[in-house]
Amino acid sequence: MRTETPTPLRTHATRSLTLAVMALLASELYAQTPALNIRTKNGYVAEERRKQQMERLARQYDLSKYTITRDIVIERGAINHSSPVLTLNLRFLDNDDLALSAYLHEQSHWYLMERHRPGNPQLFEDLQSAFPNLDYRVPNGDGELRSSYFHIAVCMLEWQATEELVGPVRARKVIEWKQKDHYTAIYEVLLIHREQVESVLNRNRVKW
Repeated sequence: MRTETPTPLRTHATRSLTLAVMALLASELYAQTPALNIRTKNGYVAEERRKQQMERLARQYDLSKYTITRDIVIERGAINHSSPVLTLNLRFLDNDDLALSAYLHEQSHWYLMERHRPGNPQLFEDLQSAFPNLDYRVPNGDGELRSSYFHIAVCMLEWQATEELVGPVRARKVIEWKQKDHYTAIYEVLLIHREQVESVLNRNRVKW
């Protein structure tokens, strides 16, 4: 009986697959997300489902690096927003990657507010200089010039964080979906000029 000798390529592929599986298991078993204070606004069943979804994602992924505020409200009908209390609506109950990215987006706002406030004026000037004439009208932007430029940084931080947690392929799908849904000009800048955006952010020390 002839025994087939594993080729170097097959051995490398097997080792890579094994390491990938181990990394996935480690991320699920050893996630160290700090305890989140999640409450529902009205106690609706769907709000409770969104709360449970976020609690599950916090167990599945280590969100400690991307969690600045732990206080979170789930509110049906709300527009997702970061302050004064991070609030999430009921979109994406059926899509964990989009739900996770919504959380990371609002935490990215907190990053700029809490960890980069003194540098924000220069960040705004650099982003406006790099990407002049950004269409900030809804749905291309958020309706305001200054905050739309800051959203370039926020959405880039969101993409980077999502990428680190779920991988580049799934993260890009999230950004491509959002580019067709809202902030279309902002996400388009990221998809076309990612390296340039990251260069501006790195120069301003905007990094998780």
